[in-house]
Amino acid sequence: MDVTNPETAQQRPAYQAVEVPRRPPWAGVDQDLSRRPGVPHMRRDPRPFPNTRFPPEKQPGEPAVPKHNRPNKPFPPVFGTSTPLKGVSGAVRRAAYQLPDHDPTHWFLLMLGDRIESWGTRAKRVLPAVAALALLGYTVRR
Repeated sequence: MDVTNPETAQQRPAYQAVEVPRRPPWAGVDQDLSRRPGVPHMRRDPRPFPNTRFPPEKQPGEPAVPKHNRPNKPFPPVFGTSTPLKGVSGAVRRAAYQLPDHDPTHWFLLMLGDRIESWGTRAKRVLPAVAALALLGYTVRR
């Protein structure tokens, strides 16, 4: 193939003026199964890892977050219990989970619970300084 220069490019149609792209040597590796790196793994029959129990046993207890209002959809056998709902924001979220997912009030209450929790966190952070200032003001005033 000859190298294209500006003069010959002007004389040919655009699809002929472009050189054929050169492919790297590893291009098309997936076409030949013997050259694929994952082939030995792909030829084995799928089986579970050793020392695993499937399906997993039902976890005892209640989940940390209440189930959405879907009576026909059970919880998975394993669920998280690390962050239970607590405080005013937890009560608001529990109220939200009593409503169906398609109800805008459900999402509004979930966002309200987030806002309440964020303001509670800010209040806990500022509370020691405010308490110290209030105690100082009380003792200076006497």
